[in-house]
Amino acid sequence: MAKSDLADEYFNRSYETVVGTPREHQRVGYAVFGRQAGILCGVHEVISLIDRRCGAGVVVRSKSDGDSFDANEIVMTIEGPFSQLVTLETEYLGMLSLSGAATNMAALVKTAGDTRVVDMSARHYPPEIVGPIAVAAAVGGAQGTSTRAGHAEVHARFGIGGGQIKIASREPKPFGLYGTIPHALNAVYEGSSIESAAAYHQRHPTIPLTVLVDFEGRERDIVAEAVTRFGSELHAVRLDVPSNRIAQGGHEKPDRAMEMRVLSQAEDRAAAQAGLDRFGFGPGVTIELVFLTRDLLDRLGARSTKIMVSSGFDVAKVRAFKACKAPMDAIGTGSWVQFATFTSDIIRIEEEGVYKPRCKAGRREELEDPGSLPIVLQK
Repeated sequence: MAKSDLADEYFNRSYETVVGTPREHQRVGYAVFGRQAGILCGVHEVISLIDRRCGAGVVVRSKSDGDSFDANEIVMTIEGPFSQLVTLETEYLGMLSLSGAATNMAALVKTAGDTRVVDMSARHYPPEIVGPIAVAAAVGGAQGTSTRAGHAEVHARFGIGGGQIKIASREPKPFGLYGTIPHALNAVYEGSSIESAAAYHQRHPTIPLTVLVDFEGRERDIVAEAVTRFGSELHAVRLDVPSNRIAQGGHEKPDRAMEMRVLSQAEDRAAAQAGLDRFGFGPGVTIELVFLTRDLLDRLGARSTKIMVSSGFDVAKVRAFKACKAPMDAIGTGSWVQFATFTSDIIRIEEEGVYKPRCKAGRREELEDPGSLPIVLQK
């Protein structure tokens, strides 16, 4: 091992301190743990890093991507010569930080229930991490992503053919590449959502047609026009109203009739009322808008046409819409990525062929030892 430009500098200086001394080859054992419970993601990258940068004598034991873990539970141990491992810590902890994203996506997917969740976060992060974030989305249970790079990386990691992926011991499931129609395409077709959709559908006839309906600010009109123009070929409409505008036909303040309708079918009226109070009415994509759109589609005979929602759908917003049983069929979200804090500390040192406990005061007492972890790399 050698110094690394990506390492915290104190690790590089520690490496320089031991080079040429007996401590250069001192065998140590690191324990890696997260500060909060979650779903593990990034193990594959850590193994690749260590395999690429370390020589003989290194052993890694670890849980797998997709496994759950508790706060302060040791999820990985790394044993080997101190000089080979000391400058790697910064990088592998950063790789495991994607566990926070996987954990948040898992919470969102669980909350969404039978509503499909698609990762649309790529524009919010540097392109260098689009692939790993898509992997985190897949580990968290998302049904697809919005970039070719992310889609390819997920299938390279977990793909089993036929568009299916398999993560750890979970059942195989589809993971797709999703793209509806952006506002940019509407703009170059004279601001017409219908004409841009027609051109898009002509060039991509095998892709289910989803019409974005908010460009003109006439959502109800555009839904009706889409049904008339595309008929049974209209797979879905997408609601993406910005947070500073009330959709056509929507109410700025609560509409009592809609409130009573929602509450009458809610399983948890208190949760539904809280959802209505926060997301029921006003600007943006609201609970009211989803119900009104479903009503309109059904009235026009487009009962099989689905509704996709996007714009600000984090766990709290999804929970509110589900509590109100908003009739949405898919969620596109970029509002789910967060990063987890992981720590790594030496907890034992080999002396005279035997590992002995060695770590800072108080550290060992706070860690949860999961017992024997499986060996995932041995060099």
